[in-house]
Amino acid sequence: MKDSYSIPVKLNCLILVCCTILYFFLLYLGSETQNIGFKFLIGLAFGVTLIPVYSLMHEAAHNALHPKPKLNIFLGQFLSTLFGVSFHFFRHCHLKHHKKNRTDEEMWDLYYEHQNKWLRYGNLYLMMIGFGYFALWLSVILFALAPSLVYTRFFKSHTEIRGFLQGSDHPFKLKITRNESLIIILFQVFCLWLIDWDFLTWIILYMVNGFVWSSQNYVNHAFSPRKIINGAHNLKVPRFLNIIYLNFNIHLAHHQNPNIPWIHLPKYIESEEGRISFFKNYIRLWKGPKLTKESNPKS
Repeated sequence: MKDSYSIPVKLNCLILVCCTILYFFLLYLGSETQNIGFKFLIGLAFGVTLIPVYSLMHEAAHNALHPKPKLNIFLGQFLSTLFGVSFHFFRHCHLKHHKKNRTDEEMWDLYYEHQNKWLRYGNLYLMMIGFGYFALWLSVILFALAPSLVYTRFFKSHTEIRGFLQGSDHPFKLKITRNESLIIILFQVFCLWLIDWDFLTWIILYMVNGFVWSSQNYVNHAFSPRKIINGAHNLKVPRFLNIIYLNFNIHLAHHQNPNIPWIHLPKYIESEEGRISFFKNYIRLWKGPKLTKESNPKS
């Protein structure tokens, strides 16, 4: 299917270069101001810049960033280094997501009658305010320094985390994940050196990015049908945001056609009927999880 729809290589690379330049420029700009308010505003711009970075990482996870496999992986690794997660671990988790979407192992927006309602609220809100992104950075540190700690009962006791970890401890995956995590740490040390060890700026920028990413991460699936393939939305965003989200909001079409490059996804929207606003669903998710009596979908 992907052969019929070419990868927009030049456009992908142009976006990658622009995001990289903005990444370093915003780090520098943040370190040059002493005003905390301005640092947070720059952090917001930083978070917006990393949205297309994440979208291109996602393309690489589906081998749709570049037609040459080795270059696709290299670019995915570079983007993941900017974002703050091992590319191979991210790809492992994302491909797992496609297999267990909307199952009990990945259900942030709903809860059953037998579950503690307030714990489920806490689970969702902690993820949305930034713990989802914090978990990625924690994985980088643990994979780099003590990989065995990732697979302890502390993490496996959490249903959603346990589902993502399954299979990631394969020796080859573990080795390359550890190497990528070490490179990420070294790269971030280099970035701190470039901004004269301005830890406050670095923390603010990545903290704001953590909120921006974590709060949106589940919007494309929230309150969609409990179906593994069709459990997603084709959400509407203003046209000027397409260059930021790279059609990531057209998520149902993506799950139905996971190997189609982002630029072709609008062709797979079956109907405009029933499409809701990305921002409307974002606000709805902040209202908390809903009670469900639907059963766990089977693959």
